[in-house]
Amino acid sequence: MNPVKGHYSIVQYCPDLARRETVNIGVVLLVPERAFLQTRMVADNERVRHFFGTTGDDAKLLSDFKKSFSARIEAEHGRVTTLETFQKFIDTRGNQIQLTEPAFVKVRECQETIDQLFEQLVGGKAKPQKRESFTKSLQTRFEAGKVADLIETNVPISVPILERETKVPFAFQNGAFHLLQPVTFAADKEESNFNRALKYSMEGKILQDTPDDEYGQLKFNVIGRFASMSDPSIPIVRKVLEESNVRLHLDHDLSKLVDEIRRTGKPRVKRA
Repeated sequence: MNPVKGHYSIVQYCPDLARRETVNIGVVLLVPERAFLQTRMVADNERVRHFFGTTGDDAKLLSDFKKSFSARIEAEHGRVTTLETFQKFIDTRGNQIQLTEPAFVKVRECQETIDQLFEQLVGGKAKPQKRESFTKSLQTRFEAGKVADLIETNVPISVPILERETKVPFAFQNGAFHLLQPVTFAADKEESNFNRALKYSMEGKILQDTPDDEYGQLKFNVIGRFASMSDPSIPIVRKVLEESNVRLHLDHDLSKLVDEIRRTGKPRVKRA
């Protein structure tokens, strides 16, 4: 894979803001072209304890800070997508968790790069990185966008012709009942991604052509996760889906979808 430009920042803990003494506890890496934003944090508080003698309630507070910061990075995935937005995010940090000014790094493999940065700049044992599922990641971002209350989850839908039932992770009502289907498309596999898009295009057409007994008129939407924002598969997938009037929303920029849900979405209906 060809190298691309990335930006990293060191995560530092500053127990006393007046003294400005810090210790490195993690790194954040942004790779705009790969729609990658992730943090790697120390697994324990030994380094902080060594420098500042942090124990007891202070240690628990630090653990809470780290957990909260990691969740915030995940929630910012769709908003922090450029060096400028990364800089703005860094500038908002005002508590004990500080971020250094972003620095350039050449990136081939995102996970390999963030592991190397952590080893070089922080050291010690990294907290095991649990790769959050695509669906869970979207749920986190809907919550951050304050639209989760307008979204139904795990919606059972009967698929005509195919005579089977499927569960769609997300849906919202705004006159039509919009089904939101997360789909991951492989890197550098245009033919495979074409076939994958064709599957969801056909399924979307079937669902949209036949109003559901419970939900009424359906609109099928795909939320696509691609390896990068410049993936050549994106226009191919979009065109295939558009043939069946299926909308494609890109995982790396959900702002328009979130805004649409916020403006037009109806409160969730309690169903039996």
